[in-house]
Amino acid sequence: GYTNAGKSTLFNAITGASTLSEDKLFATLDPTTRRLRLPTNQNVLLSDTVGFIRKLPHDLVDAFKATLEEVIEADLLLHVVDISSPQAEEQIEAVNVVLDELGVADKPMMMVFNKIDRVTSVSLAKRFTDQYPNSIVVSARTGEGFKAFMAELGKQLRPVRDMLVLGIPHSQSDVIARLHEVGQVLERQYNSNEAVIKALVPPDYRAVFEPFIIQGDSLAKA
Repeated sequence: GYTNAGKSTLFNAITGASTLSEDKLFATLDPTTRRLRLPTNQNVLLSDTVGFIRKLPHDLVDAFKATLEEVIEADLLLHVVDISSPQAEEQIEAVNVVLDELGVADKPMMMVFNKIDRVTSVSLAKRFTDQYPNSIVVSARTGEGFKAFMAELGKQLRPVRDMLVLGIPHSQSDVIARLHEVGQVLERQYNSNEAVIKALVPPDYRAVFEPFIIQGDSLAKA
């Protein structure tokens, strides 16, 4: 996002980190990465990066190479915008120009319109969200919109996972605990011998639960 869009404040609020957050140019000089667990039980790495400005010089791009590499390597870009800024549209375009220069303009992107607590016009927020489908409106300061943000982030990053129905004996509570840790439990029933659980499991963990599979659809898009 553009400088002063509230990226570090949002990052801190979402992850509980303590990245320096100041209202000045380039307060964040190094990429900071934190692990974040989504409501879908997905573990993701969220990185805070330097803010961009208009006509970012090439030597400045080189100076912030470490930060920009985070952008290049990312699976999903969160483009944070100060929705209260009169120059919001120009700032969006300025960031997009830099992303194009980096060769990542075609990466999946989720627009996050921050500082909604400073906006009194409902129509303004609606204009931006209508223009950018799957965008989210939040306030890093008040926490407004965080639940929707987390849900949309999980949706955008939703991987291909195996839909499994597992029969796990009650005596193997460690297996059930592991399932909750790495997968997403959708349904569960209990009988006298076992817990019958329907869950979404990453393909890499299928082998762990293979002995307990009653029914499984490989690579079910969840």
